[in-house]
Amino acid sequence: MFGKRKEGLRISPLIIIWGMTGLIFSGACLSLFFRLSSDLTENRPFLFDQKVVDFIRLSASPAMDAFMQGVTELGSTFMLGLLLLISMIWLYVKHKNIWSALFYFLAVAGGGLLNLGLKSYFARERPSINVIIEADGFSFPSGHSMGSMTFYGFLSYLTLRSKRKPLSKAGLVTLFGSLILLIGMSRIYLGVHYPSDVLAGYTAGIVWLVLCISLLEIVYWYKENRSQSIKRRQAKTKVS
Repeated sequence: MFGKRKEGLRISPLIIIWGMTGLIFSGACLSLFFRLSSDLTENRPFLFDQKVVDFIRLSASPAMDAFMQGVTELGSTFMLGLLLLISMIWLYVKHKNIWSALFYFLAVAGGGLLNLGLKSYFARERPSINVIIEADGFSFPSGHSMGSMTFYGFLSYLTLRSKRKPLSKAGLVTLFGSLILLIGMSRIYLGVHYPSDVLAGYTAGIVWLVLCISLLEIVYWYKENRSQSIKRRQAKTKVS
């Protein structure tokens, strides 16, 4: 009995490689987040903040103001919530993929709750200069940056796991990655976040995203091995 169970649970080398890569990458992001949060709690200045702000503000103009306000809405709670609902319905209705829908919700909604908790804990006030739009709540880490990372990051994962052609996958993942970066830049440009807030939002989002994707891959792996095990038992039964 033990031998059969051992035979049924097979781990693909590709899964091991991806798992180790995700573990190392998320570990690096977690380390960077702890470094940022440590500097914040100990009131050490973020020397790169003003340099990044000055660089991004070089392109300031009324037209850029309007563009950045449009971009930042793509990472708002309302927009991400609406797109998440549409994506979950699409995953369930078209692909009957209840697990992806559930973990998509866990990644985005759970990430949002985690962000609120982190904001309350660090309680960093928002910038007070170059403010173009009003924003409520604390600043660290950026909710738009973390939310866009979990939402568009999970969408990138689903794209890579789909049966699309490689060129189509590369194009979509590049698009989603560009959106994540632009949304973070928009928060800095509009004066509602420091660059360190955005960087912290990205790193926290990546760690949470990798965790959710890893749990989903474990579910897929278990289901696949269970299905193969059932098929082998049925084949042996027919032969006997």
